[in-house]
Amino acid sequence: MSDIIATEQTLHVSASDSYPEDYRLLELPTELAAQLEGCESASLVIRGRDTDTAILIGSDDQAYQLHTAHTSNSLYLLSQDNPHQLQLRAKLHQIFELQKTNPQIRARVLQVLESDPRGHFRGAEFESNAAGHGVTSDELLRHVQASERQMEQVLRDIPAFKHRGTGCWRIIDAGYCVELLRLILATQVEQDWQMDSLDADKVYSVLHAESSSVLFEAIEAVLCKFCLQKQPGVFSVDSQRVAQFLAEQIFATESKAWPVPEFQVALQATMPPQLPFNDMAFSDMGLWTSRQIPDTFVRSLAFATALPAHEHLLFSEQGVPAAHTLLTPVDKSTLSSDPRARLRQLFAVKNKWTARELRPFLEDLVDVDMQLLQQNDDQALSKVSKTIDAWMLKFGRGVKGPAGELIYTSRIN
Repeated sequence: MSDIIATEQTLHVSASDSYPEDYRLLELPTELAAQLEGCESASLVIRGRDTDTAILIGSDDQAYQLHTAHTSNSLYLLSQDNPHQLQLRAKLHQIFELQKTNPQIRARVLQVLESDPRGHFRGAEFESNAAGHGVTSDELLRHVQASERQMEQVLRDIPAFKHRGTGCWRIIDAGYCVELLRLILATQVEQDWQMDSLDADKVYSVLHAESSSVLFEAIEAVLCKFCLQKQPGVFSVDSQRVAQFLAEQIFATESKAWPVPEFQVALQATMPPQLPFNDMAFSDMGLWTSRQIPDTFVRSLAFATALPAHEHLLFSEQGVPAAHTLLTPVDKSTLSSDPRARLRQLFAVKNKWTARELRPFLEDLVDVDMQLLQQNDDQALSKVSKTIDAWMLKFGRGVKGPAGELIYTSRIN
């Protein structure tokens, strides 16, 4: 104990003293602190408009909402300029805390791009200046609370493309998107290419020879939208993605409850002939019951209801037969990013739900990697189920139904 030398320094602080407000303390979650300490290139970026609640984006693309927390005691920020002197830098009464969040990236991206006075891109021949002026990635990031990688994933899904000449983004008109897909598939047949190995450069070369107004960027965007990318520049057509996009367009044409047989006829009429209906996983649509809807490709586009005479079967073990099942569209872009508020919206359009029915409309709010979820990863699926169950205990009242599932009504005032 003789090696221990006691030292003491006195710091005089007056209640009337004023100190600069140039410093703020940010309390980091363990995972964020580990990122910064373990990687020199790791960074934290605050995104959003001046009117937004500030959101911090980590190097792993996780988003955190910043909250101000007041402390019961004053915090003194000190620096030691030499071994014998402490310098008081600031006296603080609050810190910033972080809370994980899932910002609604798609809605904000669409809001910014929809402001383009030229409207959606329908082909270069319809524009006096195909390059034009638009929104760059940097400009989008000033509005969108996400990482650049997350934002570009959303842009590909819309779909939108970035013009090579200007670096500006443009939404592709839905009709033109389908037209390009049909041209791509027709070219695939003419050239005798494999459906699961379409080369973007070759596709563009053939289409550009037929029409010089075709843009490579638009071709690539359509391939990204409707295909799985096997390797850089090589794509495999995904029938499910095509069907889901066409289903969105069908639901958008008329906001009504669609009888399953009527929806099937409409979808079959719009599917490209190169994608035969009877070769698809959803070819048995005529056998769908109301209970199967959450597991189909319309799972996040619509929910199941029934014709009045068959409503009593909605929560039965068999469900409502396809002939009497209605698909009621939901525009997810209008739903809140807050679980409580979103559940209020969902209970407003349907007063009784099972957790299985609600999941497609809530899972994007759960802190989980959506790619793992799409791959049916066990841990991701478990986390989503547990989180939604917790929300339903908090915001819903559950009563066991005829099929043994809990049927929830709202307890939200």
